[in-house]
Amino acid sequence: TSIGVAVVSFSDGSVTVVSFSGVPVAVVSFTSIAVAVVSFSDVKVITVSFPA
Repeated sequence: TSIGVAVVSFSDGSVTVVSFSGVPVAVVSFTSIAVAVVSFSDVKVITVSFPA
């Protein structure tokens, strides 16, 4: 079971990628805008959050 964590930060945004044995979880955050993409085999969940 390989667990990889990569964090990249730039200006006001940050990209966090977490991988659990073939299951990648990517979270992208820009100031008040957050985009999260979670992929499980053939199931993909995309969540986009904007400031209310």
